[in-house]
Amino acid sequence: MIMSAVDFHGYDASAGYTYGFCPEMAPDWLDLSAMLAGAAPARRDGEAPFRYLELGCGQGMGLCLLAAANPQGQFVGVDFLPDHVAHARAVAQAAGLTNIQFSDGDFVALAQQWPVDFGRFDYVSLHGVYSWITPPVRTALVRCLGQATASGGLVYIGYNAQPGWLGSMPFRHISRLLKEESNQPSEAVMQASIGLFDRLAAGGANSFRILPGLKSRLAAVKRQASNHLIHEYLHAGWHPLWHSEVAKEVAGEGLTFVGTASLAETLLPGALPPPLRATVEEQVSSVLRIDVQDLVINQSFRRDVFRPSSLWPTLAGDVVPEGKKIYLLKPVEGDSLTIATSFSEIILQAPAYAEIVSALDAGGRSIGELLALPAMRKQGRSNALQIMALLLHARIVGVGRSAPAPIRAVQGLNRFIAEEASRGRRYDHLAAASLGSAVVATADDLRLLDAWLAAKGRIDAKSLAATCADKPMGDQGAPADGQTAITPDRAAAFLNQTLPRWRKLGAVAQGQA
Repeated sequence: MIMSAVDFHGYDASAGYTYGFCPEMAPDWLDLSAMLAGAAPARRDGEAPFRYLELGCGQGMGLCLLAAANPQGQFVGVDFLPDHVAHARAVAQAAGLTNIQFSDGDFVALAQQWPVDFGRFDYVSLHGVYSWITPPVRTALVRCLGQATASGGLVYIGYNAQPGWLGSMPFRHISRLLKEESNQPSEAVMQASIGLFDRLAAGGANSFRILPGLKSRLAAVKRQASNHLIHEYLHAGWHPLWHSEVAKEVAGEGLTFVGTASLAETLLPGALPPPLRATVEEQVSSVLRIDVQDLVINQSFRRDVFRPSSLWPTLAGDVVPEGKKIYLLKPVEGDSLTIATSFSEIILQAPAYAEIVSALDAGGRSIGELLALPAMRKQGRSNALQIMALLLHARIVGVGRSAPAPIRAVQGLNRFIAEEASRGRRYDHLAAASLGSAVVATADDLRLLDAWLAAKGRIDAKSLAATCADKPMGDQGAPADGQTAITPDRAAAFLNQTLPRWRKLGAVAQGQA
């Protein structure tokens, strides 16, 4: 069920949000981000218990994935949309998750009286919501961060950033104005706005010539789901921010910038052309350097990590981020990799990464073990860590636990995900115990997993394909987004390639049937 259209602090709540997952929000990823910035992680012992809070958790699927993959953690999700919270609770209950709870809460009310039973957390995260809410609500949210974050904890804030959204301001303004003036449902407003801008572009409107980013943004909008567009463009408080603005706001609650969870950006400013690098480095303060750097790369989304400034233990420059393992997420083919980052495309030749991929093909390896590989020693520690950061950014490898978690919770959640995805629900990740995170799964892979689990793993490729063909796709028997007819070859690839990889990652148990 989707809520009827309401305005709550100017927030458009007429459509439920997506079921997406952001690996940068995982505890091990955040710890690694801090360590690469020279700061201590939230947990010295990666296997130690911890508490994790997500403010604005949406449908709760991302938090359920983390809870299943990290049974030693206690997770709390807060969202003010009751339908979001109802979905999240239903998923947790169906999956049998016992280390997670959800609360429908308003940031303004929470800031006035932080619940005693919430307490403080080692990790506090929020993705997107910071730049979607009005200034008074954002002030309340910052107050919540101050009350929620434990000493030595880490705070992740993902937000729309400037100057990358400047070219999109006309589209956002007209979309919001259409909503206010037309009194149409939000989905109809988005379609009307897209149609209007199509006509403006076709007619040669000057704005498309002066703002080249407007055309590319319009093309991107057409590829996105309507519920995402409603949340992205129709809130009254939608306001992309500069890093300096966010840093100043959270400093009022004693939070200090640690570094970025966008690991490719740890290469900056060194990866910029020398004149631009020099311009960034000569700025007189860190916030000015970051804002100028974002101006150079036309930054549109930041993933900032903060922590209480009263306790900011640092690490020696040569300390290896131990206690974390790197895992191979997908096969690598060809003699080079082209990795798209926020600042450029980076081409890695096979000699730079082949030894890492070969070592990880047999299973997870610690960062120290990878740094000790002959080719990595030749690269030098700094360059080797940058290569790993790029592979992490490209989702070729993932960072996870030094010891895999018990997989029971993962099995329950992943079975539920496969069943629901086969009925057309747009889930697209599976929990992975080795990662303490999640792995991408296509709609077809989830259909195959559902059929394979139903057969208790005792099924060949031809029969698996036939089972998928016999089972209706989606709620009405028609293919859901991303679903296609399953051939025996596709089923064989699932059995021989996908399943073994998922077993290594702890998404499917060894010998599970």
